[in-house]
Amino acid sequence: MRRRLIATVLLAASCVLALAVPATAGTKVTTGYRFYVSGSTTDVTTTPTGGVLLAGGGTDSDAGMAWLLARGGSRSAAKYGDVVVLRTSGTSGYNSYLVGLGANSVTSIVISSVAGANNPAVAAAIAKAEVIFIAGGDQATYVNLWTGTALQTAVNQRVAAGYPIGGTSAGLAVLGNYVFAALNGTAYSSTVQANPYNSTVTLRGSLFTVPVMANVITDSHFAIRDRMGRLVTFLARLQQDGTAVAPRGIGVDEASAVGVTAGGSATVFGAGKGAYLLTVTSGVSRTCVSGVPLSYAPVTAQRVPVGKTFSVSTWSSADGGAPYTLTVTAGALTSSSSSVY
Repeated sequence: MRRRLIATVLLAASCVLALAVPATAGTKVTTGYRFYVSGSTTDVTTTPTGGVLLAGGGTDSDAGMAWLLARGGSRSAAKYGDVVVLRTSGTSGYNSYLVGLGANSVTSIVISSVAGANNPAVAAAIAKAEVIFIAGGDQATYVNLWTGTALQTAVNQRVAAGYPIGGTSAGLAVLGNYVFAALNGTAYSSTVQANPYNSTVTLRGSLFTVPVMANVITDSHFAIRDRMGRLVTFLARLQQDGTAVAPRGIGVDEASAVGVTAGGSATVFGAGKGAYLLTVTSGVSRTCVSGVPLSYAPVTAQRVPVGKTFSVSTWSSADGGAPYTLTVTAGALTSSSSSVY
């Protein structure tokens, strides 16, 4: 993601326009949105196969992003449809990159207000997209600005129609059935293990309805930022609060990405440590109360390295690492393996 921002600084001046939006839209701050368009001005249609790309942040996986484009349907070899990138900060950082991977066009829409998310031009652009991608940034702004808006409705309608969606970092956070909204800032494993009701644990229901992500909460930058403890804590909170009976978690490491087909077959792309699958039963033992260190066990974990696969239906991998057990005792996280990762 960082390299996209650096490589495309000059695009903002030349690419601020919209296919169905006044050319001045990119300069109207008061409208609550900006459009940045690259690629062809001729709309195309394709036959999508659906799916979701779960990217862990950092450097994007070319293979993972190409997979996402292909799930939107192709016109010929490596020639894909139109992409809409949704964000609340930044500009056109993904445009030239995705056009280079074969997208017909890329429209980056920067939303700065609820009014912007409700603008008909935004919904109209989403309704023509073969692929939708949520950039990184601050998921709290996604939750605050997009919930209950025309943008949210348009995305959900497109996904329901079989078009793929993806997201990286904060964009990944809002693709699960349950969302860590970060409304009070980020949450750190050591902090939330010591108090699972710390104010930074702000969990919400889904922002977007992605069928294969039912009962799942996601996390990004996973191993590199030591987020195993906080994802385990999120599972405990979902159960303790009565939000979920036996929720599942997936942590995707930085530079890794997981492509999940509409049928639930998943492949891990990129670099980094891949993905981590967490499962708990409805009868898991827990002490999860405000102001008291968390105790929670057993949690079954499995690492799925880059290049390996797993099944959403079983939430397990036949060619990944061996499953192991995580235990939280009085706020301390331990593993039956040599490491929690």
